[in-house]
Amino acid sequence: MKKGLLLTFFLVLVVAGAGVGGTIYYGSDTTLPDRFIVSDLELGGQSPDAALRAIQTELTEAENTTITFIPPDKEGSFSSTSIPETTWTLKQLGMTIEATDAVKAVQEYRDASLWDRAVMRYRKNTKTDFEINVSWDDEILRKKVASSWGNVAGTPSKEATRIINDQDEVVYTPEVIGTKLDIPSLLATIKTFKPKSLSIQSDVGNVRNHTVTLPILESIPEVTVASLKEEGISRKLIEFTTAFTTSGEGRSHNVTVAAKALNETLLMPGEIFEYGKIVDKADKEFGYKEAPVILKGKLTPGIGGGICQVSSTLYNAALLTGLDIVERRNHSLVVHYLPKGLDATFADGFVNFKFRNSTGKQLLIRTVVKDKTVTVKLFGTMPDNVSYRTETEEVKVNQPKIVYVANDKLTIGKQEVLQKGEPGYVIESYRIKLVNGEVKERKKLSKDTYRTQDSLIAVNPNDPRLNPEGSTPSPGATPSPGSTEGPVEPV
Repeated sequence: MKKGLLLTFFLVLVVAGAGVGGTIYYGSDTTLPDRFIVSDLELGGQSPDAALRAIQTELTEAENTTITFIPPDKEGSFSSTSIPETTWTLKQLGMTIEATDAVKAVQEYRDASLWDRAVMRYRKNTKTDFEINVSWDDEILRKKVASSWGNVAGTPSKEATRIINDQDEVVYTPEVIGTKLDIPSLLATIKTFKPKSLSIQSDVGNVRNHTVTLPILESIPEVTVASLKEEGISRKLIEFTTAFTTSGEGRSHNVTVAAKALNETLLMPGEIFEYGKIVDKADKEFGYKEAPVILKGKLTPGIGGGICQVSSTLYNAALLTGLDIVERRNHSLVVHYLPKGLDATFADGFVNFKFRNSTGKQLLIRTVVKDKTVTVKLFGTMPDNVSYRTETEEVKVNQPKIVYVANDKLTIGKQEVLQKGEPGYVIESYRIKLVNGEVKERKKLSKDTYRTQDSLIAVNPNDPRLNPEGSTPSPGATPSPGSTEGPVEPV
């Protein structure tokens, strides 16, 4: 019995001695355990104080990582403002780097009792791998960047322009791409240089000095040469001219103001042009003067004579460009500034002149009034190998009648021509399409009827020509060459 107790007591002493010995052995080693790592920085085997110094040294080195900013290398990107090279540390740019958990663990290990230190070294689940924590004070970063480069002037963007010169050539001025420092991109780039670890040797990408070329942000204007060319005003398609050499002051004025109102009209693809809108615009902006119009089949003084010469000139330009004619009607009487069948009248509330921009691109109308001529020019897109011409055919000619009227101031045998007669016509007009100079299509445009204008001759009331059938004419009666009511047609 005694021997058993002694054996048990002896074993307890052995175990206790081993525990105390182990505690003394493990606990007396104040160096950090092997594989004690702080963001790839090996600190195992070092004393806690040496490890703390090493951590702080590396944290300071990381905070003092420098970025050198150099001017953009794109020539002409900035004005004469000089942008010198500038170098800042990450700390100056608002970065803070900490290893709080690692420092706390080292301090706890250093200050632990022999038993606790032994347990910490012996226990397998004791944390020995720590990461660093990087944070940014965005306000400091933004202020630093703004104070250094916020006022650097770049190049303002400038839209492309298109002009038509005196030779009717379409000339483009290229756009200017604006440039400025891309501050948001710069801020983002700076943050990519945060330290990846505390050990330069373990991470070849974790260098302590960087160079950044200040990033350029390009501002492309909305209007470019490409966008202008896409609109389709590529060249002069056609021009057509008519003369008003014999027109009086009133009619000349009306032709001129109608042409001015039409000038620079821009039609979008598929848009329908309405001459009535141009007539209204000219009236509001300039007003019309008295000039001959057609009323009840005869030329009569009225307001607006001459405006139809502009619509007729435009009609011919539209025909020679192959545009779709939507609405057009000839004058009731022949006009003399164009071939018969190629005029386009306008009568407010009755007749309009309309065509569709069927080119598929924009169409620009320009007008020129010079030396008693009016010219309409169309600019747009049209195949170079396509052209058009017009032809007219006289289907019928109606000769005018001679109408005698009494004038008691004339003696027998004397006469006075009050109105010169004009034949009437039936005219068919055609548009011929040519491709590479060869006729591909002959399309009938219209069949127009022009009224005759009777000759009006005054004679003595007793002249037998007044009463060929024995009737008694009324003294001074002047029959109208046309009795049909109708709209006023400016000519």
